[in-house]
Amino acid sequence: MPSIRAKWAAALPTILVSLTLLFSIWGIFGVRYVVMTSFLTLVFRTRHRQDFRPREMARTAVQMVLVCLAAFAAGRGLWWALALNLVVPFVLVYLLSSKFSPKAYFAYGMEFVFLQLVPVEPEQLPVQLGVLVYGLSVVTVALWLHAKIIHRRRHFGTVRKGMDNLCRQLEKLARGESVSAEHDALPPMLIHMNQVIYGSRGYTYLANGYGKVNYLFMLVFQRFYYFTDHFITPGQVPDAADADWLLRLAELFRRAERELNGPENSALRAQLEQLHNEPGLKDERQKEAMGEILRVFGVALQALEQVHPTRPQKDWALPGDQNKVKAVRYAFGLDQFTNRFAVRLSAVLCLGFGFVWLTGLEHAYWYPMTAFLMLMPYAEESRMKIGNRIRGTLGGAVVSVLLMSLFHTMPEYILIMAVMTCFMYYAPVTSWTMTVYSTCYGMTLAQMRLGLMESVTLRLACVALAAVTAALANRFLLPNTAGREFSKSVEELFELDLSMLAQVREYCRTGAYDPNRMRERMVRSHLVENEIQTGLKGMNRSEQEFYSQMLPMNRQLVSEIEQINAYLRSRPHLLNTGYSRMAAEVLDNLEDAILRIKLSYTKNELVPFFDTGRSPQAFGRLEDSLYFNTLAVNCLQTLRQMNDLMESKANP
Repeated sequence: MPSIRAKWAAALPTILVSLTLLFSIWGIFGVRYVVMTSFLTLVFRTRHRQDFRPREMARTAVQMVLVCLAAFAAGRGLWWALALNLVVPFVLVYLLSSKFSPKAYFAYGMEFVFLQLVPVEPEQLPVQLGVLVYGLSVVTVALWLHAKIIHRRRHFGTVRKGMDNLCRQLEKLARGESVSAEHDALPPMLIHMNQVIYGSRGYTYLANGYGKVNYLFMLVFQRFYYFTDHFITPGQVPDAADADWLLRLAELFRRAERELNGPENSALRAQLEQLHNEPGLKDERQKEAMGEILRVFGVALQALEQVHPTRPQKDWALPGDQNKVKAVRYAFGLDQFTNRFAVRLSAVLCLGFGFVWLTGLEHAYWYPMTAFLMLMPYAEESRMKIGNRIRGTLGGAVVSVLLMSLFHTMPEYILIMAVMTCFMYYAPVTSWTMTVYSTCYGMTLAQMRLGLMESVTLRLACVALAAVTAALANRFLLPNTAGREFSKSVEELFELDLSMLAQVREYCRTGAYDPNRMRERMVRSHLVENEIQTGLKGMNRSEQEFYSQMLPMNRQLVSEIEQINAYLRSRPHLLNTGYSRMAAEVLDNLEDAILRIKLSYTKNELVPFFDTGRSPQAFGRLEDSLYFNTLAVNCLQTLRQMNDLMESKANP
């Protein structure tokens, strides 16, 4: 019972918004426009657990008005329908979706499809736009109320959780205790923070203010994770001076966690500066590494004062190859995840609405509507959706026949729709039972125009036709399978390593550098790692063990590259000196090693690995900086470990 109550409580806001939209649109504008309730409720459902951001809602409103106009144009005739159902879904998927947010197109795609189900004449277009504006206003008010009254704003929830984690680690380090539990809890936080950062990006910028702050704190946590891995000896009890310094740093972090985004950031930065200027830890490597962590922490505190959470960071521009508008030449690359799905979706909708226009059958629009709901970016998910839709439609048809044989009046129909709405949003999205409730909802509406048995027969026929269409497209038209995308993710992970390394090497040689490319690659690397980790669930035990060892190694490599980059960037006076030349040579070796390992991992072909040398003395003048030398040597040793892992797989 507690579990059931919790599920109903979680679904209640969405249910209330859906019922409000349903009855208010029906009462004010008529039953014709009730179909708009579905995608408007979806906007609320996907956003009500996030912070309320008026700027994003304004952008959503503009996009939905444009999609509404496109749907109106698609209703002007057969050739308009064919052309726009080829172009609009493709554009929506290309601009809005990615491998890391594959369903970002869905609400807009649902709007485009559902508005074509009830085409309007030119004189009715202002009314349809008015209904859309009204519905978006209801959703906006509901999101605002939910944020203010029901849902507590996050205020950098994961950042606070991470700061608390670091406090506990510092306190344990001061006592010489193990920090393994807190240490292991950091990687999932890093993944989540990168998802937040990625979710805050726009068409042209890498992050808004909220994403920028998360990025800077993500670097703090990533570096601290590396610090406890490589600069701390387990079980070593620090002397009294070191322990006192660690405890005072823990208190500073604790104060920052309590007052994050408050008025005391300037005081926190002053306290940080004072702590940073003290002698600090006695071990020179630890002192230098911790100094780099505190430098980024200071930048993060400063960013909290300067940025607005919802304001786009225009100076954090997306690199050209990731800007969907500038990189339009990539829109037709059929090896890209989103492009392959965009082609498949456009072809299916074009076929579906072509069938509607050519046959002119009553409620024939159930065919393209159902095909749209069955077709998902991943082939495996599509197969599950097809099966659930068939089972749910059969179950919904049976329930509808039973209900319609018992109830015959309009108030009873309205009650049935209200009950089905409640259960529809209570049921899990991926379950077949949700389709049962949505089918009953749709059949109740259809009952008002068609006979019951005619509605049931037509519904089943359209679902069968849609299932065949979606299955064939899913099988033969550029499918995105989990296996294919897993291999692509592994290859992309190494390409990102090489890209980051190339940027640092270019800076060493020429002084040229684009910080946004490094930031974007850092975020994507964490997200690709998460994609690979998720893909392991369906693999055999040996593959799971292999990649479970490889992913932490690559995460460590990314952290080392980022720290090498930050070290050199913060010391521009080292350019054109022996340091930068030696660093460039080290980076050349690293690039060669990554290329060899990439071939081994992605082509199942072992490539001889060069000798990195076992001693830190291998890098000559770099030994003047113990911190940098440690990073360089550890980076090469990480690559050796990855190569050794590959050899162990090839020669079990």
